[in-house]
Amino acid sequence: MTDKQKDFLRYAVIEQLKYADIETKLGIKREIFTPWWDEFKAEREYLARIRRKWKDKCPEIDFNDFKDWFEKTEKKCHYCDITEHEIEKLWLKYPNLTKRNRGKSLEIERKKPNKPYNITENLVFSCYWCNNAKTDTFTELEFKKIGNSIKKIWKARLNDNG
Repeated sequence: MTDKQKDFLRYAVIEQLKYADIETKLGIKREIFTPWWDEFKAEREYLARIRRKWKDKCPEIDFNDFKDWFEKTEKKCHYCDITEHEIEKLWLKYPNLTKRNRGKSLEIERKKPNKPYNITENLVFSCYWCNNAKTDTFTELEFKKIGNSIKKIWKARLNDNG
């Protein structure tokens, strides 16, 4: 992928500029970069997923700093160790795990809830259930103990063939 194509994805997906503005910023005709939308679908969807999480919780962090944190952080719950893949398996097995529109992917949680979301060292991935149960009441270390109990339940459900 060329630098112009990377810039196109940044303008189109992250900054969500209009094509007229992208044309000006890139200094190339729209006909040249319009096919890139389909050509780089996988990259575009990947960036869009990161952007949604960034915008939802951490817009005050520079996007590139957030993306670095997102890519370097293991995709499992900080408290119960459930992975995104295991969450998918649970949803297939138990389609009504929650009545809300949450729980199908890991969420961004603050280890210290009194600190803002703009400190990446304070951010972790958490499953919906741990994030929801921890609230602002428990410390990170206290909830790790609770997370271990939740972990045992998830493992039992994942291993249950019934």
